[in-house]
Amino acid sequence: MYTEPKFLAMKEPSKFKRLAELLRVIILQLGDDVPRARREFETYTEWLHLPESERLTGKNQAQMIDLYKTFRTRAGLGFERDVYLEQEPGDREVANEKPIQFAVLVHNLRSAFNVGSIIRSTDCFGLEGVHLSGYSCSPDHVTVKSAARGCQEWIPIKRWDSPFDCIKWHKENGYEIIALETGEDIPSINNVKWPEKGLIVLGNEELGIAPEIMAEATMKVTIPMAGRKASMNVAGAFAIMAFCLRSNAK
Repeated sequence: MYTEPKFLAMKEPSKFKRLAELLRVIILQLGDDVPRARREFETYTEWLHLPESERLTGKNQAQMIDLYKTFRTRAGLGFERDVYLEQEPGDREVANEKPIQFAVLVHNLRSAFNVGSIIRSTDCFGLEGVHLSGYSCSPDHVTVKSAARGCQEWIPIKRWDSPFDCIKWHKENGYEIIALETGEDIPSINNVKWPEKGLIVLGNEELGIAPEIMAEATMKVTIPMAGRKASMNVAGAFAIMAFCLRSNAK
C-alpha cells in the first residue's frame, strides 16, 4: 500500500489504474487478498475525496463492475473480461457435446498460466477432467483463473497427493496412460490408433515427464515439429492433442 503523499503524487491514470486493480481483486474474490484490497481501496478513495457513488459502500456486484469500468476508462485502459463473472460473450449455459473419456494429469507444472490454459482447453475440446499433483497451481490461483476464463468453475478438477495414485486409479478403471513427450523414437499423433479412453500425462516445462512417471505409460505419442525447435509450449501441445482426440471421437 502506498503512503498518502506518494499516492497523491502519482499521475491521474496511475491512481485510477490502482483503484481498478483493487476492485478486480474484490469482484473476483481472489483469496486472502480481498480484505486487504478493500481496506486499501477505501483508504485511497478517502484521500481522493471521491463521491459516495465511486466508493464501495452499498455497492452490489453489478455496480462494482460498473465502477471498475469507470476507473479503467479513466486510466486509459480497456476492461478485462474475467471481471465479468469470468464469462465471455458467447459462452453457453451447457456444452455443445458430451465429454469424451479422456482426462489430463498436470504434474509439477511451474506456470500457473499453463495450468489455466490446460483447464480451458479441456473444456473447449470436451475432455472429462483435469488432475493436479506436485506443485502445479490450484484452480483458485489468480493467474490460473485468468487463463482458464471461468472454465475452472465447471470442469471437474481433482488434486492428488501423488501422481502415481492418479495413474493407478485410471489403470484400474481401464484407461490407457498416454505420455505426451518429445523424441524421435516416439510415434507421431498422426500415426496412432487412439484408445476408447485415456489419461494424458504432461511433462514439466523444462524437464519433461519424469522417468519414473514415464515408466507407467502404456502409450507414448509426440507432436512432430516442422521448424527448428524441438518442442513447444506444454499448454499448446496439450491443445493440439485434445483437438486430435475430439476429432477422432466423431
